Amino acid sequence: MPRRKTPPDDSTPIGELWNMSETTAAWLEELGIPTYGALKGQDLHRVWLELKLRHRQVTKLMFCALWGAVHNCHWKQVPAEEIERFETFRQSQA
Repeated sequence: MPRRKTPPDDSTPIGELWNMSETTAAWLEELGIPTYGALKGQDLHRVWLELKLRHRQVTKLMFCALWGAVHNCHWKQVPAEEIERFETFRQSQA
């Protein structure tokens, strides 16, 4: 998982973002999200749900990784209110 020293631009490949493993990057590319620009324009809750539907092992940590990738930070830096919004979304999908 790369740690970018500079902010990504819209053409930065998804695999070069914070928190993105090769597997996660491949899964996002399967969804048609190959770059930072494509990811930042998405509803991350919906991206997480699509990944969860395709890959059973996807957890809340994936949402945190996506949020961190968009905000160019470590997944542990997701604000509590974002995690609460995610939990509300996840419960509404059950």
